[in-house]
Amino acid sequence: MHYKFPEIRTIDDVLPHIEGRSEFIVAEREFGNVINYVVSMADTFDMTGPDDIGGAIRRECRGIIFDQEGNLMSRPFHKFFNISEKEETQIHAIDMSQPHVIMEKMDGSMIRPIWLYSRLRLATKMGVTDIAIEAEKLLSLDQWDWLEAVMNAGVTPLFEYIAPTNKIVIEYAEPKLVLLAMRNNFTGNYFMPYHAPFEVVPQYGSVDGGLAEYIERARQQQGREGDIIRFADGHMLKIKNDWYVRIHKTKDLIRTERNIADLIVNEQLDDVLPLLDVTDLKTVREYEIRFDAALENVLGRLEGLVTLAKVLHGGNKKDVAINFIPNLKYKDDASFIFSALDGKDLRQLAINKIKGSVGNGPRYDAVMQWMEA
Repeated sequence: MHYKFPEIRTIDDVLPHIEGRSEFIVAEREFGNVINYVVSMADTFDMTGPDDIGGAIRRECRGIIFDQEGNLMSRPFHKFFNISEKEETQIHAIDMSQPHVIMEKMDGSMIRPIWLYSRLRLATKMGVTDIAIEAEKLLSLDQWDWLEAVMNAGVTPLFEYIAPTNKIVIEYAEPKLVLLAMRNNFTGNYFMPYHAPFEVVPQYGSVDGGLAEYIERARQQQGREGDIIRFADGHMLKIKNDWYVRIHKTKDLIRTERNIADLIVNEQLDDVLPLLDVTDLKTVREYEIRFDAALENVLGRLEGLVTLAKVLHGGNKKDVAINFIPNLKYKDDASFIFSALDGKDLRQLAINKIKGSVGNGPRYDAVMQWMEA
């Protein structure tokens, strides 16, 4: 859907349109307020038509920043969607006769400048973060001067920070701040400068042939995230290739140690390993070694306790309950001892306990402490 971007000057232009919607937050920061969405529900970014000002305003709430007086300071990208993600981005609803350009979809973190105590800083969606501080280290004095000039003109320059230390899926050889677009703070209009002292996002002309055929070709590419189609009026569409989506989903599966444990105990790790790069594979293998050692540790302890219960109390569960269980160091061991006295397999019992914990962070942490004790 192509619509006129809403004019925004103060936080009061936005607040009425997110009132009562729990998916949005107004986060107080030392420089002012950030309005962002924390979850996208089915209707969060719906618009009833191009004149739906409320819907258009909500699409701006993805890291928009207001200063301490409530004035608009930084206006990042509006919310836009993947092709076929919504009814308005179905292939039949897209008019490719409008002027447009294909741009590389960079695989990093969005960065833009803000004012903090009258000093220019770089910030991510939620403010001055570790990633933004890393990006600042790349800037020369001339680049700082240029940023100050465009910010004073009421324009937000939008960058992607890519770096070997900020890897999502694509591995970049060196850190860079790549200029993606410029945006007028108040009108929301997009443009690209001609002589900015920054590397500009690669562009590849326009869609050659039918859109469906282009999408099919784009989705088969490897080694890159995908494309952005940006129309002359600033509206955009995303296309992610199948390779990137598959790898990204795989990385989500191993995002935390708890996720890896989930794969191990549910015997799914072997399906994931061939999709990992060298760095992720090393991380997973190191955790797998630790996990196996912890499992063997707890099984050794439990087997020793079961043997002791049999030797001291002849395996009599009543005697074990009265005279043995109260002396246990770890109370979680009790149920395992009784189950083992009933002939159940300790390894499977431990695996079942881990399975029951991987869906909850604190529960998983407690189980790992029990295993490693």
